[in-house]
Amino acid sequence: MKKLFFVLSVCMFFLGICVFAEEPPAGTEIVHPVDGAIMVYVPSGEFIMGLDPDDVPKIAKDLGFDDPERLWAWEAFPRRKINLPGYFIDKYEVTVEQWQKYLKVTGKPPFPSETAQHFDKPDEQLLPAAEIKWQDAIAYAKWAGKSLPTEAQWEKAARGTDGRLYPWGNEAPTMERGHFQPKDKPMGKMIYTHVGRHPLGASPYGAMDMLGNQYEWTCETNFPYPGNSMANKMKDYAGQMIVLRGGSWYHGWVGYYAAKRFGFKPNETYYHVGFRTVWRPPENYFDSEEYKKAKVAVTERKAQLGL
Repeated sequence: MKKLFFVLSVCMFFLGICVFAEEPPAGTEIVHPVDGAIMVYVPSGEFIMGLDPDDVPKIAKDLGFDDPERLWAWEAFPRRKINLPGYFIDKYEVTVEQWQKYLKVTGKPPFPSETAQHFDKPDEQLLPAAEIKWQDAIAYAKWAGKSLPTEAQWEKAARGTDGRLYPWGNEAPTMERGHFQPKDKPMGKMIYTHVGRHPLGASPYGAMDMLGNQYEWTCETNFPYPGNSMANKMKDYAGQMIVLRGGSWYHGWVGYYAAKRFGFKPNETYYHVGFRTVWRPPENYFDSEEYKKAKVAVTERKAQLGL
């Protein structure tokens, strides 16, 4: 029995997914060696993804909508359990500093203009990259040896495993928890803000700005989820757009819940669109010197960035 328990603790299989005993604790931070991103670890295992109709009235009330239909929450049906292998995800949205580094290393011209206007301005390096097209986000991720998140990866990083509605729990969003558009007020000169300014809105793994600030590209199209009983509502547009997650300061309160799906066509973007990346570590990474160095580097990197 002891031998059996040991084997199960080392490697548990669920639909072909292997869970290694040497996984670090949830939220463990590293610095990625290519783009300098601080990343947090999301351990392998199940989480609750999506929504059921019973979830929608509370979200609508929290966000200030009398009519729950205005949320288009049926795109996130049904609520179900998903099993994922472990991965790292950027703690912050990709920043102006990181995007400028990418362009310099690859020899690409300064683009897009919405991001390039902040280059070489010390006080603006921690703004999120903006007006990023999907293919350009993919190219950045490939350069760094990473990828754009799947919808499931993004949502688990935002919600944790307990099915909460928002990264911080089930309490309604407040302006202290994210860079949100003020309710019932003109936007005025509001625009995206520096990453990491709302620690009260952190996810269970320490990921920041998962709601508000910029929309974030995923790698998937907006087909209905399997088993969605209201998939007919999506028939006119499903599969035509790339899914964006996280809401944005521009589009407002309709997007400020963790299961929200939005989308643009692949060649479409605006100044409230950015991204973050994910990275699957190689086998035996957590026993390597590279891992130890990546953890130690976090303190210095935070000091460098003033985070």
